[in-house]
Parts: sequence; structure tokens; C-alpha cells
Amino acid sequence: MPLFRRLPPFVIAIFLVLFPLLSSAASIPRLSAPPLGDRWYSVQMGDERVGFSHLRITETAGGYEIFSEGSVKLLVMGYSREAAARETYLVDKDLSLKSFSVEQTIDGSSMKLRGDVTGKVVKVVTESAGNKKEKTLKAKGKILPPPALNLYVPMLGGTQGKQYSVQMLDVEAVKVKDVNIEVIGVETLPGGMEAVHLRNDLYTFVDNDVWLDPAGNTVKESVRDGLILTLAEDAQSAGRFIADAALAKKDLIFDFSLVKVDTPIKNPAELKRLDVSFSGFPATIPLLQGEGQKGERLADGSVRFTLERTPFKAEASPPSFDKTAFAPYLESGERILADNPEIIGKAKEIAGAEKDGVKIVEKLVAWVAATVKGAVTDSQSPLETLKKASGNCQSHARLYASLARAAGIPTRFVSGLVYVQGKGFLYHSWAESYVGEWVPVDPTFGQLPVDAGHIKLVEGDSPEDMSLLAGVVGKIKARVIEQDY
Repeated sequence: MPLFRRLPPFVIAIFLVLFPLLSSAASIPRLSAPPLGDRWYSVQMGDERVGFSHLRITETAGGYEIFSEGSVKLLVMGYSREAAARETYLVDKDLSLKSFSVEQTIDGSSMKLRGDVTGKVVKVVTESAGNKKEKTLKAKGKILPPPALNLYVPMLGGTQGKQYSVQMLDVEAVKVKDVNIEVIGVETLPGGMEAVHLRNDLYTFVDNDVWLDPAGNTVKESVRDGLILTLAEDAQSAGRFIADAALAKKDLIFDFSLVKVDTPIKNPAELKRLDVSFSGFPATIPLLQGEGQKGERLADGSVRFTLERTPFKAEASPPSFDKTAFAPYLESGERILADNPEIIGKAKEIAGAEKDGVKIVEKLVAWVAATVKGAVTDSQSPLETLKKASGNCQSHARLYASLARAAGIPTRFVSGLVYVQGKGFLYHSWAESYVGEWVPVDPTFGQLPVDAGHIKLVEGDSPEDMSLLAGVVGKIKARVIEQDY
């Protein structure tokens, strides 16, 4: 179920004002069970991607667990609405709801819901802004969770032209909602796939069309004749989008990716040592060590990072190193342009007559931080950043890495988490340069070395490297153990 459904109903009403509406039965294939596994979707409005959603269905002893997560931001007539949600539902074999747990953030306001279904009664507990409330909802029959709505008719074995009614738990409005679903028929999509076409009235006066593949997977969903589209995509493409959007700190994924802390860090710029643990950290993600960072997995499944920042040993002359061993950190790549004439010329201009490696790094970090203004943009090449003098943290780090390598300083691109005062941990990119030892530097904030609020999770900037980071976004919660200054 697309995440734009988490937005307040008046947003859909805005769409109605802006985009007024235009004015022998066959059975569809019946599913014996819902499709298991993971599915990823992009959410688009016009030609712009405005969000993503992820659905996972796994079998349990008495039925299925349906997990859904995602984030979306819509902009209509100057009104901006952002929503992020993580939802877990336990259902019977016929998809009827048994229990649920939901965390959702709408326009910066967070709410948690949990509840159980007994017969025709739903008991719900909501928590918002420190307030806890209990509510009882009544139903006329079985209730579906939102992600199971598209599967209801295929599980019944519907008939073309017939309309079916079902009740759905509306987790935004916290009510039981009647939904009618019509079977349009079996159609052939571009590419030759046969798909079941359904239409529901989830939104009043707006057609919501759904196409399912033979296994029951949603391949396309359209609101108001394509005004908003939800399209199936592969996991790798979804991972790249999530990682890039989180690093760019785009609004459409900001609430989803923000890692809040239980205890605020008083002054991150002055932080010398930090102990912080994360729950929900995927077991498949390696814990990077070194450069003042230690990571360990604890018995309870959480991960603890200890960060220390001490002055590095400044070399009085260019550091000596094995050119062959450090070759990967001096070469040009697809997005780090160390051999470009403009980059080489700019590196020489900034370094001037300086030969000391540490001082060259200091000059390059200071120049990038002072020259390139922060911007919430898509990732761009170092040349674009050089010309525009603006970009996100990835743009800062790639331009710095290009300049440093062009100046003969081995440098690697890294990404992870950085603590931002008043917010929490955000996803961020910076760099590490070798000046007799590897030193982490942040050309976005002008730090050499970085403060102890930087937690490295990934080295490298390839799509494969970024896919590791995507496996963490939206999964973890932080607890500050100790902070020293």
C-alpha cells in the first residue's frame, strides 16, 4: 500500500480541486496464499519521484506477518505534506487482522499505535506527544490491514465486473473503514505480462487502480489516472534511492532516516569521546574499525560504537607510502575525478607552493567548506560542484576526494552517521586522507579531524557500497551511553 495514503485526507481533497475528474463475466485466477518475500516500490507524482515503499510478507505458524515501511513527500499548490511509516501486522491465513504495531510520522508529528483484534472488536493503544490513549473500534466482519487490501479479491477468486466490499483498518484516522473493490479484468501490460486489474474507492470520488501479477504482487497502482503512481522496482534500485536520499537529507525521506537519541549530545563540535549503542542494526552489515572508532556486537543483539578523537601526528614532510598499495586511493573513478585537468588545476591553485601533506589537506578541507554551499540536491559530479559551488554532503566529499588525490594525497570516500545538534543522527558522507596515518576529515563542516559524533559505516562510493548503507536506513534506534568533552 503506497505511503501517500498516510497523508491527511485533505491532501487528497486538494488533488480533487486541482485535477477534476473526467467524466459476459470471467473469473480471475485465485490465489491459495499471498506472495511471500520482499517487494520494493517507487512513488511518483508526474515525472518526479516523491517516495518509496517496501513490503515483506513472511509465513507464521498461524498465518502471516506483513511488514510495510516507506516515506513520501507531496507538494501541491505550495502545500507540502510528508509522511513516513513502519507497520507490522499479524494476520490469519485468510488475511484477517489479529494484531498490529505502527509507527508513523506525518508532517513531523509522530504517533505509535498497537492493538489486537478479538472477534468484531479492535482494541487500540495510541501514543503521541507523551500522551497515551486507549480506543475500542467495532467492525461488522473481518478486518484487513492496509497492505493486504490488494490481495483480498485474488484470495477469494473474484469475478470480472463484480464488486466486493471489505473492512480495512485505517491507521491514520484510527478507524475501521469500508472499502469497495471492483474487478475490471485481466489485461496485458507493456512487456507482455498478464495482470489482474482492480479498482477500489479508497479515496472518495477518485479512482484507485491496481494491477497484480499472476502471483499476486502489485506491479502498478494509479491514483487519479496516473496523477500518483506506485511502481514495482528491484531492490538494488530502491537501495540506491534510499541511500542517496538519506545522504542528501531530502525532506521526502528525512523523518524516515532520522535516528533520534534518548539523551541529547550537548556540544558535538567539542565532543572527544562518545559511546552509543544501536538496536536493530542488521547482522549482515560489517562493523568498521580504526581511525578512532571501535564497533562491537553485544549479546542482546545491539551494536555499540566507541568513538574517540585525538590530535593526529602531523608529518613535517610529505608522508612516504607504498604507491602500489595506496593506488586505489589515488586513482580516478566514475565519481572521483582525480585526473581531470580542471580538478588538477584547482588542487594546485589551492595548495600553492605547500609541500607538507597535512597542510595541503588543511587547505583543501577549508577551501571546500568555505566555497561549496550546502544544498539539498541530487548527487552530482565534482565538476558540477566546482562550477555551481553548491551541493550536498556527497558533493562536498567527492570534490574534496578528487582534489586531494589530484594533489597526491591518498583519500577515500566514507559514509555513515553524524550527530547534528537538535535533531539526532543523520546520514552523512565525508572523507579520510592518509598523511602518515588515516585521518578522517569533513569538508562539509570544515573539520580536521572530524568530531566524535561521526560513525563510519561504509567505505567507498560505488552503488554496491551504498547498498550496504541502504540496509541500515530506517532500521536502527540509538541510545547514548556516555559522552566526554
